[in-house]
Amino acid sequence: MRPLSPSPMLRRTGATAVSVVTFDGGATRRRRDRLAVEEPLEIRVAGPGEDLVSVAVTMRTPGHDLELAAGLLASEGLLGDGIAAARACPDDPNVVQVGLRAPLRRDRLRRRIEISSSCGLCGHTSIDELLQRCGALPPGPTVAPELLTTLPDRLRDHQRLFASTGGLHAAAGFAADGALLALREDVGRHNALDKLTGRAVLDPAAPRPAIVLLSGRASFELVQKAAIAGVPIVAAVSAPSSLAVDAARTLGVTLVGFLRGERANVYAHPQRLGL
Repeated sequence: MRPLSPSPMLRRTGATAVSVVTFDGGATRRRRDRLAVEEPLEIRVAGPGEDLVSVAVTMRTPGHDLELAAGLLASEGLLGDGIAAARACPDDPNVVQVGLRAPLRRDRLRRRIEISSSCGLCGHTSIDELLQRCGALPPGPTVAPELLTTLPDRLRDHQRLFASTGGLHAAAGFAADGALLALREDVGRHNALDKLTGRAVLDPAAPRPAIVLLSGRASFELVQKAAIAGVPIVAAVSAPSSLAVDAARTLGVTLVGFLRGERANVYAHPQRLGL
């Protein structure tokens, strides 16, 4: 794989300062406020000898853009035999170019476009197709519930951009012993997880998380992305959706919601928590 480090143009902050007027109890003042940056990222992909094709445009917070591209491509089944090279476009910091080792699966690309531009598939049909793509995860590991309850505070302690802006989602990857492996932030919940899972795509030697903690709710798509990445335990500080629970039960993912303080709800595969 050729070098994957971002170009200097992409080394930008994920926050920006703006002027605001605040009022409190009838008193007003002008001050500076920090906001999370939101900009489009276009992902262009090509196989060997192919022309680049634009496969996605997503609104994101700049930073870890190559990981975002890799994670999104993996979750959509577009990676094939893997990535040969990836780089930021030298002329546009909001474009990433990805070269694949094998020809681009244009049938998957067409299907993705058809689904996103129509009413979509039945949820359970989508789960069945996911099961065919990645299979159900095997048993293990076992994690103590007491360890799981310590993770939300540790996630907040490491949310650097959220602390300064109050406007970002986070996805954190932990080892089975609770060691923090990586944390990614973004204005989009899906983007934060794609950045986290894309890290392993770009660096196969990086430790794979046993636990992913989400700063918000757990949707079907987030459970799907975790299952494709081989993450056995997904925990969220807020609620899961009904389809997320169905997907977790089918795909062998332990799904935890409302992880707050010393309590949580376990919606799927509680045996990994010894329950």
